[in-house]
Amino acid sequence: MDQDFILTLVDDSRSARSMQKQIGPSEIGGCKRRTWHRVQGHPVINETLSMAAWMGTAIHSAIEKKIRRIDPFSEQYLLEEPATVGDLTGHVDCYDIENREVIDWKTTTKRRLADFPSEQQRWQVQVYGYLMRGNGYPVDTVTLVGIPRDGNETHVKIHSEPYYESVAIKALEWLASVRSSVDPPEPTEHVRFCRDYCSFYNPRADDDGDGCPGGGR
Repeated sequence: MDQDFILTLVDDSRSARSMQKQIGPSEIGGCKRRTWHRVQGHPVINETLSMAAWMGTAIHSAIEKKIRRIDPFSEQYLLEEPATVGDLTGHVDCYDIENREVIDWKTTTKRRLADFPSEQQRWQVQVYGYLMRGNGYPVDTVTLVGIPRDGNETHVKIHSEPYYESVAIKALEWLASVRSSVDPPEPTEHVRFCRDYCSFYNPRADDDGDGCPGGGR
């Protein structure tokens, strides 16, 4: 099989999720500089690695199909449910109607499970809870499920906590501050990460003014 063809199969850079232009909950609490460039509508200038994102999308799809296969007529779960409040829209991985619970699948690695969930991940799932409540669904609990791409079912880590509107509001204030910023914020990710995963990384940004040179140098 041709190598270029194989690479095309695992390249997620042109998927609908990868190409979406609207800021979503998954970007809240990440690198302010990258989110600022997205808010400004700046063009993509760096080709990033995408196989991890592709694997994450595939795992999400597999979980959704399995839920539907286990009980195809169940009305207990809403899957990939769109929810909008104001100018923020998110697609909630799973909402358990019976237990009034928002569930967000997170693909990661075994090494990163030690720090799971991060503050950013907690913000995201709380914002999903905020969006669902804003669309008329009661939410008592939010849950993050960490699924390691390099592990097995014994490594899956589950974190549940009550829904806190105050945490969601704090996350939304973070996004509001990025949107209102005239000048680009300082980058928060290390340059090695930016080089591989940030669409706005530009090692010559300090000279030509476009993009971001990355942080942690």
